[in-house]
Amino acid sequence: MDKIRVRYNPLMTAKTSIAIAKILDAGLDDLPDIKEIANTIWFEHYPGIITHEQIAYMLARDYSLETMTNDLAAGVSIDKLVVGEALAGFASYGATKNEEVIKLHKLYLLKTFHGRGLGSMLLAHVENKAQQAGFKSITLNVNKNNQAALNTYRSNGYENHQSVLVDIGGGFFMDDYVMAKALG
Repeated sequence: MDKIRVRYNPLMTAKTSIAIAKILDAGLDDLPDIKEIANTIWFEHYPGIITHEQIAYMLARDYSLETMTNDLAAGVSIDKLVVGEALAGFASYGATKNEEVIKLHKLYLLKTFHGRGLGSMLLAHVENKAQQAGFKSITLNVNKNNQAALNTYRSNGYENHQSVLVDIGGGFFMDDYVMAKALG
């Protein structure tokens, strides 16, 4: 389990300002909380990047309890980042058709916890688990207009490998960069 001391934030209480962040495996019982935090994060972060309609569509498609349950059953890992007693973020990742490549499907952090290295800590955790499992590289998709995420991934050694426009149904598209990083 990875741990990091969280820097002070005036929005946190004295008790939680010295909290230890920890990353834990998420299970079926955690999925309602993951769904709820995803909804909060997406509406904090994505307006101005994609439309409210696309946000709602993608949340309904990707964060239903049925979809997340099926993801877990298919071997996708979901890990939760907990700061003090609060769920602060999460990541999901899983194998691809290429046995040497793992895909980071999701990595999200509540805005309150941005700027403290917690996103990079969660990313490093996923990379370490992938490397321990024998994967040689990690790949992810990120919206071309998501500058904060692009900066985080680039500062952690990820490089753009291609540009894609993916039809996700409902009349919506994901206009993404595919980024990748060699492990080890």
